[in-house]
Amino acid sequence: MNPVWKTGDEKMSHILVADVGGTKLATALFNQHQQLLIKREVPSDISTRDALFHCLINSFELLCMEKKLSFKDISKVSIGLPGIVDVQKGLAIYQNNIPWRNFPICERLVEFFPHAQIMMDNDVHMAAWGEYNARGFQKETMVYVTLSTGISCCTIVNGEFLRGTGLAGEIGFNIVGHAGETLEESVAGPAIEKLGRVLLGNSAIRLKDMMELYYKGDPIMEKVLQQIIDCMEKQLHQMILMLDPHCIVLGGGFFNHQPKIIEQIKEVIQQRLLRTPFEGKEQIIESSIRKAEAGLYGAAMK
Repeated sequence: MNPVWKTGDEKMSHILVADVGGTKLATALFNQHQQLLIKREVPSDISTRDALFHCLINSFELLCMEKKLSFKDISKVSIGLPGIVDVQKGLAIYQNNIPWRNFPICERLVEFFPHAQIMMDNDVHMAAWGEYNARGFQKETMVYVTLSTGISCCTIVNGEFLRGTGLAGEIGFNIVGHAGETLEESVAGPAIEKLGRVLLGNSAIRLKDMMELYYKGDPIMEKVLQQIIDCMEKQLHQMILMLDPHCIVLGGGFFNHQPKIIEQIKEVIQQRLLRTPFEGKEQIIESSIRKAEAGLYGAAMK
C-alpha cells in the first residue's frame, strides 16, 4: 500500500499508532496480532510544530511505560494526519488546523524508532482502511465518507486507494447550491451550527443541543437537518451511479453519533432508486463499525 520508510526486523512485536488532529491527539498501542491493547487521548499542543511533535512522542512514551515496554520493542509506527500528505516522501504538506506544513514527520520519527517501520497517510485514508478491514474486504470497492467539522471521502478498489493525482475524495468542494454553496458549506458541523443559531435566534447554542431539539421534534431543527439529508442523498446517489460500490460507510463525528440521520438518508435514496437498475442499492450504505477508533485500527493494519 504505502512505502515503508524504515524496515527493521521481520518479527513483529508491538505497533504504535496515532490519529493527529487540531483539537485532540489519539494514540494507541497494538500487539503483533493487531489487537488494541491501550489507547489515550490528549489535547493537541499546536503552539509550534515541535510542540505538537513532542506531544506525540510523550503520548507514545506513556503508552509504552504503562505496558512496561521501551521504544526498542516497537516494530511499527503508523500515523494518520489531516490535510495533504506526501506518502512517498513522508511529509505532512499542508493542514489548516495543525502547524506541520512541509514537516518531515517520518524522518523525525526515525530518530526515535530507528529499527521500526515508519508509515503515514491522510487520516481519512487510515479510517477508511480500518473500516475496509473490519468488514473483511479484500477485493471489494468501498467508499468511506466522513462528516464532522468538514467532509471528505476515500475510495478503495481491490484493496488499493483511489488517489488520483493526490486530491481524490475532496467532495466538500462539490457545488450543491444555486448560489454556488459547496457541500461542506451546507452539511459540515460549523455550517449547520451557524444556520441553526440564526434560525433559532440563539447565538450560543451548540450542535449537540440542536440535535436534542431535533429528536424532540423541533420544526426549526427539522428544517436545518433536512438540508443535510437532501445534500447527502444527492452526493451518495452520485457515488452509487458512478462507482456501483459494494459498500458506502458513513463515519466521522457527526454520523457516528446520529444513526437516525443515516437511516433517513437511506429512505430518501430508496425512493430515488425505485424502478431503476439500482433499486435496493441503498442497502449498501452502512454506519461505521470502528467509529472513532477507525483511524487507529486502520493505521495499525497498514
